[in-house]
Amino acid sequence: MHMMRSTTLLLLGLLLSSAVAGAQRRSGISAREALDRVAAKHGQRLVGKIAEMTGRRGQTQPAEWWIVVHDESSRYRVRTMWVGDVRATDEGENDEFYPARLPVGYASVAKLKIDSTAAFEVLVREARHAKVGFDSVDYKLRSAEFGDEPIWSLTARDVRRRVVGRVILSGFDARVFRTVWFYPQRSGYPRIVDSALDGLRTPEAPSTPVESPLERPGPDPLVPEPPDPVEPAPPVDPATPVDPGDPGTERAVVEPLAPPGPKPTPPAE
Repeated sequence: MHMMRSTTLLLLGLLLSSAVAGAQRRSGISAREALDRVAAKHGQRLVGKIAEMTGRRGQTQPAEWWIVVHDESSRYRVRTMWVGDVRATDEGENDEFYPARLPVGYASVAKLKIDSTAAFEVLVREARHAKVGFDSVDYKLRSAEFGDEPIWSLTARDVRRRVVGRVILSGFDARVFRTVWFYPQRSGYPRIVDSALDGLRTPEAPSTPVESPLERPGPDPLVPEPPDPVEPAPPVDPATPVDPGDPGTERAVVEPLAPPGPKPTPPAE
């Protein structure tokens, strides 16, 4: 009886684990969830700075993430972590960077305000405007060059895994830095539209109304304050005699200035 109950519980556990794994394969794992799993199992210190974080075939999110983190205990100062299903494993020291290929930098996880789910929404918006369809997304998170701002690079692919576009945006405030789209042509060569050459499109109007400066209470910094009233000067009594030694404004206006005389001759030595 006890053996049957144990077997039943084991089968139920396996079925639940398979169901969870299957659901995650369909919906994927967000970057924030992957980092939280690494921190929970291996310590918060490993998710402070990221050299590179990649996930492939996202629909909308990837089923697994490869994360290269800063680790001073590693001989190469970087370590690879893997997150997939319900696991977060330590893949060991990473020797793919130093000394042959230097990391662009180290992205600060504290500055990562835009999760991969929000980055996907930006990609969808830009692709809709560019009239480009895609089937899956490859994600890469790195740092800005000569800085620690997180930068997302999203690669859109069609059902044949061909690249149809790329969107590069800030992982801090979702600013779009660059978009590249590839349009197939009859000649076999794609038509390339690169914002680095053609310019970024004009940003769309925000979906939420922006409060008018005239409706905000209090002074507005864009509207200059009226100047303070200038007190009039006290009236001058014309009967008051003018001091000959006082070169005031009144005297300068009434009497023209005398031309300058000859320069005094310096005394002989």
